[in-house]
Amino acid sequence: MITSKTTDELLKLLSSMESRSSLHDLSDELDKPENKTSFPDYISQKMQERGISPGRLWELSLIQRNYGYQILNGTKTPGRDKIVAICLSLSLPLADTQHALMLANAGPLYARRKRDSILIFSLQKGLSVMDANMLLYDLSEEPLS
Repeated sequence: MITSKTTDELLKLLSSMESRSSLHDLSDELDKPENKTSFPDYISQKMQERGISPGRLWELSLIQRNYGYQILNGTKTPGRDKIVAICLSLSLPLADTQHALMLANAGPLYARRKRDSILIFSLQKGLSVMDANMLLYDLSEEPLS
């Protein structure tokens, strides 16, 4: 089953394919709705794994409660800063944060960008949103909005 394969396993599978029909079959499988994880589903899963309630997540991430619930039910698509704030609040590692950004079509964090490198550091050190914002401010960057 495709959904149980890691990215590395899928890359190996792609490398070993010898025909377009194999690629077509894989493409069809990946395109099925049940094989697509949405950003709200991913965040809900991470909240459950960490035992964090939605209300607590919005408190930690400094996101207005109503807006937060709209993110979870899929009626609002958060911007990049909100996604990073959510990931910081869930203490997600960088790889999970990059995955969340990808699911929301928000673009990954790049270590060569000053602000992004500060956010990467914050994620790796397990900083809170407030502490990450203070660090951004201290280094003359815009806080998470």
